[in-house]
Amino acid sequence: MFSANVWTIRTPSISTLSAAGMACCLVLSSVGARADDQIIHWQMPDYPPVLIASGPHKGTGYADVFLRYFIERTPEYRHVIESSSMSRVFGLMKQGELVCEPSLLKTAEREQYVDFSGPVEFVLPHHVVVRSDRMGRLASYRDAAGAVDIARLLRDASLTTVRQEKRGYPPVVLDAMKAVAGHKNLIQTSDDDNGPFHQLASGWVDYIITYPDEVNWYARQLTLPPSVKFVYLPIAGLPEYTVGYVGCTKSAWGKKIVNRVNEVVSSAGKRPPWIDAEAAWLDPEAAKRYDDIYARRSPFQPPTK
Repeated sequence: MFSANVWTIRTPSISTLSAAGMACCLVLSSVGARADDQIIHWQMPDYPPVLIASGPHKGTGYADVFLRYFIERTPEYRHVIESSSMSRVFGLMKQGELVCEPSLLKTAEREQYVDFSGPVEFVLPHHVVVRSDRMGRLASYRDAAGAVDIARLLRDASLTTVRQEKRGYPPVVLDAMKAVAGHKNLIQTSDDDNGPFHQLASGWVDYIITYPDEVNWYARQLTLPPSVKFVYLPIAGLPEYTVGYVGCTKSAWGKKIVNRVNEVVSSAGKRPPWIDAEAAWLDPEAAKRYDDIYARRSPFQPPTK
């Protein structure tokens, strides 16, 4: 229960971020108003299982868990929770509106208009996702360790995939996509995260590029043919993990907020509670691998002397 803070909720469909329920105070505010120094306007896309804005699992995404943790420890701020989309998030930031988003991948392009915190999330990296009955189509693009050469795969015009608008991709993947920009086998889509999985499930595309926690989430939501499942394959050249950040509009205000995020995260211990929430959204095999990598590489561990 957030007794020390005031939540402002603009959108009735996201009246709370807590799965167990919490007291909220509804405060009306104008859509165009700029935040003052003590208000943080949190932009919250529906991006399961990172941010879950509706349904029976509402508020249980790992970025939801982080945000509750942060709000509990920052009573000096008024936190305004706003339903959004990734297009809107970045549109507001580019316009100089003072907003934050709790879960972003850092890219060179975004750093032009976003101030990023230090590492907050620790996740398994992007993988190539394919239906199990179509894995053979990708066999020639995998190395001895099973990792996919994404640049070669994307050049295969007979295999179709998508590139989502506003989605952050690691440099290895982004460079490979740029090299085939305009080719018919790389379809540009909106920032809707449901679409690519539905297209993959139906067989309309041959593979997609996404995170393992998303694979597990959508495998539960979608109906696949009998004996068929989603399989995710590592991408050659990617590290064994990646990190997510809080991002705020690039400004003196934004720097102040991300510095406060860093203070809260640094005092959260070696395994903050949102890390367990992240592991919980992985399938058992991936969760085991996640825990092994986290034990060796966690950014929240104090540096060894």
